[in-house]
Parts: sequence; C-alpha cells; structure tokens
Amino acid sequence: MNRHRTPRWRGLLTTALATTLGAPFLGALPAVADTEPVPPTTLQSKADSALLKDFTRHDKVSFWVQLASQADTSAARKAPTKTGQGRAVLKAKTAYAKSSQQGLTALLKQADASYTSYWISNTVKVTGSKALAAKIAARSDVASIEADDTVPLPPAVNGTNEAKVDGIEWNIDRINAPKVWNEYGVRGEGTVIGSIDTGVDYQHPALAAAYRGLKTDGTYDHAYNWFDATHTCGAAQPCDDQGHGTHTMGTMVGEDGAGNSIGVAPGARWMAAKACTTQGCPRDALLAAGQWMLAPTDADGENPRPDRAPDVINNSWGSDSLDTWYQAMVQSWRDAGIFPAFSNGNAGSYCDTAGSPGAYTNTYASGAFDNNNKIAPFSSRGPGVDGTVKPNIAAPGVNVRSATPGGGYAAKSGTSMASPHTAATVALLWSAAPALRGDVTATEAVLNKAAIDVDDTTCGGTAAFNNVYGEGRLDAYAAVNAAPRDHVGALTGTVTIGGERAADVEVSVAGPTHATLTTKKDGTYAFPRLVSGAYTVSVTKFGYVTDTAGLTVTDGGSATHDTALATAPTGILTGTVRSDSGTEADVAIKVQGTPVRATTAADGSYKLTLPVGGGYRISLTPLNHCAATIGIVTDVATGTATKDIALATRTDAFGTTCRQVSAEYPTGETKVDFPPPSGAYSAVTPPFPVALYGHTYDKGWITRDGQVIFGYLSVLDNSPLPNKSPANGALSPFWDQLAMDASSGIYTSVRGTAPHREYVVEWRDMLIARDTSRRIGFAAVIGEDGTYSFHYKGIDPSAKGFEQGTGATIGAENHDGTDAFQYSFDQLSVRDGMAISFRPEGHAVVSGTVTDANDGKPVAGATVTVTRDGTSVGTATTRADGAYLAQVPVTAAADHKVTITAPHYATATRTAELGNLSALRTESALTTGAVRADNGSGWQLVVPAGEQRRRTLTLTNGGSSAAYTVAEKSGASWLKIAPASGTLGAGAQQQVTLTFDTAAAKPGTVYSGTLVVTSESARTPTFSLPVKLVVPAYQKGVDVGADTASVDALGDTWTQDRPYAEGAFGYVGDTTALTYTRKDIAGAVSSQEQQLLRSGREGVSEYRFGAVPNGVYQVELGFAEPAGVKPGQRVFDVTAEGVEKVADVDVRLESGAARTALSRTFTVKVTDGRLEVGFKAVTGTTLVNSIRVTQRPDLTS
Repeated sequence: MNRHRTPRWRGLLTTALATTLGAPFLGALPAVADTEPVPPTTLQSKADSALLKDFTRHDKVSFWVQLASQADTSAARKAPTKTGQGRAVLKAKTAYAKSSQQGLTALLKQADASYTSYWISNTVKVTGSKALAAKIAARSDVASIEADDTVPLPPAVNGTNEAKVDGIEWNIDRINAPKVWNEYGVRGEGTVIGSIDTGVDYQHPALAAAYRGLKTDGTYDHAYNWFDATHTCGAAQPCDDQGHGTHTMGTMVGEDGAGNSIGVAPGARWMAAKACTTQGCPRDALLAAGQWMLAPTDADGENPRPDRAPDVINNSWGSDSLDTWYQAMVQSWRDAGIFPAFSNGNAGSYCDTAGSPGAYTNTYASGAFDNNNKIAPFSSRGPGVDGTVKPNIAAPGVNVRSATPGGGYAAKSGTSMASPHTAATVALLWSAAPALRGDVTATEAVLNKAAIDVDDTTCGGTAAFNNVYGEGRLDAYAAVNAAPRDHVGALTGTVTIGGERAADVEVSVAGPTHATLTTKKDGTYAFPRLVSGAYTVSVTKFGYVTDTAGLTVTDGGSATHDTALATAPTGILTGTVRSDSGTEADVAIKVQGTPVRATTAADGSYKLTLPVGGGYRISLTPLNHCAATIGIVTDVATGTATKDIALATRTDAFGTTCRQVSAEYPTGETKVDFPPPSGAYSAVTPPFPVALYGHTYDKGWITRDGQVIFGYLSVLDNSPLPNKSPANGALSPFWDQLAMDASSGIYTSVRGTAPHREYVVEWRDMLIARDTSRRIGFAAVIGEDGTYSFHYKGIDPSAKGFEQGTGATIGAENHDGTDAFQYSFDQLSVRDGMAISFRPEGHAVVSGTVTDANDGKPVAGATVTVTRDGTSVGTATTRADGAYLAQVPVTAAADHKVTITAPHYATATRTAELGNLSALRTESALTTGAVRADNGSGWQLVVPAGEQRRRTLTLTNGGSSAAYTVAEKSGASWLKIAPASGTLGAGAQQQVTLTFDTAAAKPGTVYSGTLVVTSESARTPTFSLPVKLVVPAYQKGVDVGADTASVDALGDTWTQDRPYAEGAFGYVGDTTALTYTRKDIAGAVSSQEQQLLRSGREGVSEYRFGAVPNGVYQVELGFAEPAGVKPGQRVFDVTAEGVEKVADVDVRLESGAARTALSRTFTVKVTDGRLEVGFKAVTGTTLVNSIRVTQRPDLTS
C-alpha cells in the first residue's frame, strides 16, 4: 500500500527535526489545495493558499519571495581546494543575489516594507500587505510567494538502551567504526562536522573536547564555530533548549574517556548552527544557518570565511512532503565541497513517504535500521524527487544511545539518529583519504559501493538498490578500506614565539589538500595525512608577522616545518567616541578578525594598539542603545594617530530616534487600581489624544508588567520588538514579569500646558518577579507633542541582573506590530537615574479642541485634515470632549493647512508653518445656525370639508446665517407651506404660513403628518412637528345671544343664536333671557372671542342638535359671568345625552371675577342622530355664552 504525498514545488513546507518515532520529522503543513480559482489572479497563481488565508486575517503578514533564477555555481567545483570552492560559491551567490534582487528591493524600499535578503537561495523575506504582495507577484522575476511557516516540535520518543559490544555502543560497532579506529588509526582527525539542529550542549563531557571553539587554555572562541539563527540562547555561546542537537552531535563525535564511546568520529571537531527551538524550525533560521555554514562569520556576523566551513553538515530535520525550497542551499554546499547529510524522514512504513530535503536528488539521505538489521517501521521509504531512489543508505536509528543536555545520556529513535552515523563516516573517510576531501560525488560513490546490500523491493528498486534500504546498510570500515588512501604523507612542526612554544597558532596548508588547524598547548601541530605534493604552509597569529614557506610532502614521508614568529611593528590609535547623547562611555570596540578589544572610558576616550597595516575594520557597539553599532575602516601606522568617532543615531522605519538625557525623575499622583479578575491591567483614558507611530489613541491600558498599551491588549511575557502578536501600539519602559507588595504602586499624573502637556505613568518600587529581593522604579512620560521618555530609579549599581533589563523589553511598537524601536531586549541596558528621550523625527503634531460657536460646548466627530501643497498628510477625528490630535510627516519646514469640517458647521481653516517635531495647537469655534420653532408641539386642526385654515410657524435663528427648508414629511397635498425654504440670517426670524385645505377631503376623515424643519443648525439640523387635520362629518358653533353669524381669527364660523326647530339646532327653554356687555372679557385671547363671550343666554335648559351623524362629539362651552353676580349665586350642572358631564358650574367662582372667560370641553357619544346638551340649575339660573359641537372621527369616546 502506497501513501502518496502532494508535492509542493514552490516555497516552504514545514520543517522539523526527525526525532520522533512514528511522526513527521518535526511536523508538517497541510497539503496545498489542488484547485485554484479560475481564472486566478497573478497573486493567486504565485502565492500558496496558506498565505492567501493569512491575508484574510491580517492587514500585514510576513511572507517569502522566491526569485525566478539562481546563480550558476557549477564552476566552483573546478577550484583545486575545498576552500577555493567555498570562496567561489560565496562570490557567485552574493553577487548574483545583489544584481537580481535590485528591482524587487527597490519596490520594497518604495513601499517602506521590512525585508531581509538571503543570498544563498536568492529569496527575500518580506513583511507587508496583500496589495504589496500583489505588486510583487506581478513581477516577472518572481517565481513564487510563500507563507512564513513554523511547526511546533512533536514530543520525542525515548528508546531503550541496547547492550554494548566490547564497551562500544551497538550502533557504533554495527557500522564497524571501531575497526577503522583500530586498523587505520583514523578517528576523524583534521575534519570538521557541522550541525544544523537545536544547538549543542558544548560543555557536555562527551562533546567538550571536540568543540572547535575550545582553546588550549580552556577558554572558548565561539566566532566561526557557533551561530544562533533563532536568537534564543541569550548569550553568544552554544545552547540546546530541546536536546535533539546534543544527541545527534554525540553520535558523530561523542567520547568522554570514561566508557561513553558514543561517537563514530571522536577525532573530528564540531561546529554548530541553531536553527530550531522547542517551537520548531523557522524558515528564516534554517536559511540563515545554512548560509552561515557555507561561510561562517565572527561573533558579530561579519568577516565571512569559507575556509572555516565544515567538511560535512548533518541535517536531522525535514518535512514529510516534497518541497524544493531548500534545494538551492544544498547545491551551494555541494559546489563548495561540503557533504550534505540528511535524514530521510519518520513518515512510516508506506512507500512514497520520503521527506524533503532528504528526498532531493542532491542530498544524501539516511534511513534507519535496528539492532536486528531490520528497517525501522517509522523509517520513510522512497522514491524521492524525480523518482530517485531514497533513502540513499540505511544507518542505525533505533535505540541509539547518545548525549543529552546537562551531561546525561539517553537512547532515542528516529532517522534523526541515523543520519549522524553517515555524516561522521564521511569525516572518517576524508580523514583517512584526503584526496576525497571536497569531492562529494566521489565520496557518495565510495559509500554506495561499500554499503551492505539488503534485498527489499517492496517499494521498488533492486535487491542492491531499493527504496527501503537504498544502497544498503552503512559500513564505515568497508568505505575507508575502499577509499583512495595511497599517495599520502605527513607534515608536522613546532611554532615558537620569543623562544617559547606557542599554542593556538593557526597553521594552514594549501596544495593538493587544503587544511587548517591550530597548534596544541605545546606549540606542535600535525597533518597526519596529506596527499603528496607541493604545499604552501602559512603560520598566522595576530600581532606577529605571518610565516609562509613552501615544502613538499612525499608519498609515505613526513615533512617538518618549524617556525619562530616575530612580533609585528605596532601603532596606536586613540580618540573620543560621541553620539547625539554626548560622549559615550562603555562603548565596546572590536577590531574585526583580531583579538583586540577595548571599552571607552567615562569621557568617551579609547586607545587601541595594533600592528602596522591597512584596512582594519573596527566595530563599535555602544551601551547606550540610542546610538547605532557602526563599523569603520582605518589604517594604522607607527606612532600615535587620533581618530574621533561619531556614532550614528538608531532609527526605526517611522523615524523614531532616542537619546539619553538628564531629567528629573517624574512622579505620579493618582494611584491606579487593577480590578479583578486578572488584576494585571487597568483601562485608562489619557487627558489628551496620544500619538504613536502616526496613530492617535483616546484610551489605553496600563499593565502591571511595565507597559502602556494603546492598540491591542495582551499580558503575555515580554518578547522582541516588533512582534505582530499583541500587545501592539504600546510603550514598554520596562516590560518584564513584575510583582507588587504594600510598598509598590502605579500612579499617574498630568503636567504642563497644551500643546505640551505630559501624561506621567509611574511604576513605584516594583518587585522583579523572578527575584523579589530586587526592586525597580521607572516611569513613562507621554507627551502631547508625540514625544515620550522613559525614566529609571532605585537600581542597585552593583547588581547585574534583571533590574538592569536582562529580562525586559524596552521600547515602543506601532499599531500592527510591524515597526518598533527596540531599545533593548533581555540585556543590560538601564541604570539608576537614567532617562531616555524618544523623538519621532520627521513628524509634527497638530492638536486642538473644536467647539460650537453658539453654545461653547465640544463638537465630537469633526474631521481635521492637514494638507501640504494640496495633498493630505494626516487626518484626525475629534473625540467626545472636542479634542483631536494628528501626527503628520514633515520633510522640511513648510506651510501646512489645517481644515476642520463637521456636518452643518462652516468649515474652519488655519495655515501655519510646521517643521520637524513642531506642535501646533488650534482652538476652533465652528459657526453654525441655531434655527428654532415657536411652536414645539405642532398643530391639530378641525376643519370641515371644503374649507381652509391657516396657521403661522415662526422660525428664529440664534446662530450664524443658515439655510432652511420646511416640508411635510410625506408630501401631503392637504398642507401647503409658504415659503418652503430660505435663509435665516443671524438673529433673524421668518414666518411660514401653513395652509390646511380640506377641499378634496371627505367628511369624517382624519389626516396625520409630520412637519420637518431642516437647517444648517448643527446641534439640531432637523426637528419635527406633528400635524393633524380632522375633517368632521358635522360641526356647529353657536354664538349664543348673537343675531348674526361671525368668523373667528382661526377661520371658524359661528352662527347666530336661535330656538330649536325639529331637524335643526337651537336652544330649548321656557323662559330665557339674553345678556350682553360692551366691556372687555378678561381672558379672551382675541377680539373674536371677546365678541363670543359678551353675549349670552340665561335660563337655557338645553341646546339641541338634530339630524346629526352618530359618533363621538366634542362639546366646547364658553362662559363669562356678567357683573353683579357673586360666587354661589349661579350654580348649574351640564349634561349630554342625559349624562352629567360637568357638575356644579359656578362661573363667577371658577373664573375668579365677573366678565372673565371660562371654558369647559368634553366628549359624548351620539347613537340616536340627535345631540342634546342640557343645563340644569342648582342655584339661580343657567348661563351659556357659546357652544360648539364637532363630530370627531379621530376619537372613540
């Protein structure tokens, strides 16, 4: 049964260490979907699905750009020495990457994107948006764009210790390595094995002596010997936080002299690059590690030296899918004469499971067999890329006992354990047969021929060469025996200085064989096996004149070259180091490629003594992290020369710089509470908008662990900056694990005046959680002008630990975690009394408050736009208190226009000059109308059919001139408005006539509507007034006591009084009398109402309205008591349809005076076609001055 893989021929699939039995090497990504959208965009065609998915979740992501072509390094294979091959590859690769990436890098610079180039495989890692990725994909020189993937490590599966053979581990004995040691006297001497893995415990008893970085005096030189591509070891020395790399290295070179003979080539030296952590193997780390292996650098990543490259590199990592992203790397190694040993994978017993890079045609991959010489169930089978047979060979990989970090030992299983056997066998071969050194193809042929055939064709192949065992089981002895070991001789010698034997002197030979070593403690050196021929010997030690000599190594002979090195003439270089912060103390000065080191004094001065010569490359690393590490090149002559050095100022992509300043320590006043459940952070609203990386924030969080977060909240442990994971948009004066006790507290305060106010956040007497005996005080001062500063106090100057920042992140980060100014991360960086001032160079701040010119209150939501030469450079929105702030880029001092707009307000502008770090404050009172109506309750009219009524709406304007419109919301035809629009000046008023027209209405109809008044009045740009028009089926108003009809001021008709006649209307009463006065009636609101109430009728018993439609009626009564009647003399009840409606009406009493208006209104339901309103005297006679009855279709009772 075959388990087929989905090939992915572009970009990165997950990488992993091949340690775990029955699991992928270190994990795997899901296969890419087979189908793509049709038709695909250029981005969809070149980008993998994982990246496209990332873009749906994030504005910016990190991704890989693979260029379409690679440098041709095949010519390097013709170089006569391995070192020559490496130099040729380095030169070709770096030159080609520089030229072929020019167009791409120009695009990235223009987009201000973060990117890192890798010359080894002509790839570029980019952090950017989907739009940028689309532009990149459109380039013809780009082959693919891939997601940046990292896979967690699977749990390791421990093995079981097997019985040793004559004191040797079973696996070492099984490949016959002891026979090589014993019969040929070869243990790997003169060779160097490299490892790309999780690191190495370099002080492990079985590994310490073989580390190439160990000097004869017991100290270490890690330059060119160790590289941490993951940046997780902290110190610049090897570490292994997972254990995998220590185990694989032990299988290659391990021997402690105390019975733990665990390595195949214990005479070889080792070097290592850490590219994997407990979290997996990032692609950039694997590329950086492979690149470093080809041309190792010093501790500063400078001065690459291909002559220090290893002979063989073990790679016990990979994925269980076919992916060619590392193929160019492997080919570079081969062309440089470096043997590429890989694990074949742990994907199990099915066919077609070989993992990459092991499945490449240019790698040499190992499968795993057990103590019974049976292939391990987990060992991946072939074929590999292009149907090539994989694995190439099988080696022990089950229950392999080897070293573990901390000095221990353990048995583990996996093809990760098999590949080291093959890598170390190459070291034995090249040590025994120097003619093979650097010839990878010939070496593979020797290994293949010497392998023990195993017939297993279950996955294809032949009995001698199949996809289960490859060429067969590894046999180191047979390989060495078959290697071209003749025509070799030896070279030995002694190096002295001043008559004393000199240790750690570098001796190199160049000829048929190229090799480099260092003298032993007694000054001697030995090349036991060199291909016979003419050689140039170079003896080099810094500070001494290099000795060069020519000699001949004869077949079977031993040449000797002793030399005494002479001291080189020297000169002195002195000067002062300065930065923007002033003279710089404690600057670490390194002369590259030499052991010379110095540190500047308190006044910034330095002094270097160097051999006379030219082209010294000197690096300066300041303790003040506001200044950049720089390098200079200088010559040194005899005597003393002065060279003052100015350090460059560090900056991030946004333009942030910093400098150390003298400043009084700021204190807070208001204590911050940290509410449950977490107690780790507290929400705050700064007293002004805060600008950070061009983003403006109105709120944020203060964390107990030393951050002020404005963007995305998180309370995770500190990490390097930038980091796309939250927290983002944050200031980190001291981001570490902190604790609080009764003496601790976090306080805030505000100081200064706008536009230079400052928000102080002080962490007082905080405890370092990892060492609660230590305290620290620090503060962040956040400026309204876009600047900020960090301050420190209470730090013990004698302590060198967490309170100085060795566990803290200090710096600032933008909103999405793509840009940051990292002052320091987990390193000594702060001291007592120190203050760091940060400045967003190339930016200015425009701030202010926007208010309403009418009421003086804030205007929220106003848009503030800052333009330069007509182009917008920044915007802001006012918050609830009217405040705003915009941080804008400036290139040079120039006029900028600030425009403030808000709906229904007049636009406000101001032009002012802005320069670098300017702070412009603009207080703006926006003008607007204040249109109001005199009738806020609207209108309700009763108008009989076929009539009109007019009402007046009076509009006033208490603000600036404003246009207005008046309209019925639904455009009702029964309401006419004039004028319907216009402009009201400041302080003006306008009367608008409303005409209610029932010409087209049917009696008994009710119309409802909304009168909408719209104006340029920001506070109330629109207000509504309800309107209601009732068209009654019957209405009759009687001017009681009058003999003529009249029309009142509202347009309503009042008929003359009359006695009731059947079917008509009128009063009923046997003895009635008219009343009349010419005097004014108090309380009457119009002359028409005066007229109605001056006349009346006494003694009426009823007003009767015949032949009326049934329904609900509104009855309106008007009264005015004539003079001479006192309270209590006239009291009566009012009924309707026989039901009492108003009891004990005493007009004189209730109105308060004679000739004073009194009204009563009620409703009654008519069911018999006649409405009778009765008046029943209680005391005296009845009185009525006016009566109106109206059928109300809008009422139900």
